[in-house]
Amino acid sequence: MSKLRDVAYQIDPALWVRQVLGVEPEPWQDRFLRAPLGASIIALTARQVGKTTTAAWAVAHYMLFSPGGLSVIACPAQRQSKEAVRRVRDCLIQVNAEFKSDNIYELELKNGSRVLALPSTDDSIRGLTVDGWIVADEAARLSSDLISALRPMRARCPQARFAMLSTAWSRTDPFWTAWADEDPSWMRLKATADSVTFFSEEYLAQERRALGEHDFQREYLGIPLGATASPFSWELYERATHVHVPLVQPGSAFQPPVEGPAVRIANPFQRLQASGAVR
Repeated sequence: MSKLRDVAYQIDPALWVRQVLGVEPEPWQDRFLRAPLGASIIALTARQVGKTTTAAWAVAHYMLFSPGGLSVIACPAQRQSKEAVRRVRDCLIQVNAEFKSDNIYELELKNGSRVLALPSTDDSIRGLTVDGWIVADEAARLSSDLISALRPMRARCPQARFAMLSTAWSRTDPFWTAWADEDPSWMRLKATADSVTFFSEEYLAQERRALGEHDFQREYLGIPLGATASPFSWELYERATHVHVPLVQPGSAFQPPVEGPAVRIANPFQRLQASGAVR
């Protein structure tokens, strides 16, 4: 029975969280944990809904059941990445996992599986091959260069899962660009204050008064910066800033006039002779 239970835990991370860690996942967390191999996941969340903890559950589960595997976590600051790795460590300690390496930047189990806390710049993270989880936490505050460095890490391991989790920030950051896109390859999850049940009405009303409507919508409802700041729609903005490329190359009528060759003009004073006489 124990072997069958272990197989069930290996197949179903949500079951493992529920029965081994003793936590009942929210519906969106359940979907995140059960994402298929190779999934690209994007989760728009409110503050304090457990997005970092959810990612830590997923990484800890992978480390336990995938010997020799590698997962990475990237955040806007390496301090935040270290905190995420610390939450992975807490999960592993709870299940009595055996560590080979245990520090603030990296965890390695005796089965060879690892998780790394990545720095917030793309300069030193290129070249990693990841077969487990690639987690971009608070992805709206990450640079496009960092996101571009994370994605190819699973090029040789298509079974790796790529997850971007974030609260809303702006309408031009890499996270919102992906969220607003209609690309069907993304698995979209939403955990804002109007879609989860553990925020009381009194608490949300207090936060709305303290933050103001605009910041409240961004932090709790997933409405990014700029949603109400301008009377012009983003469609109008994009049309106004779009660079138009003509289908036909412009002809001579659109080019500067062509000047003819220079014409030499004789100097009318050249043939004058000095009289030398003074009158």
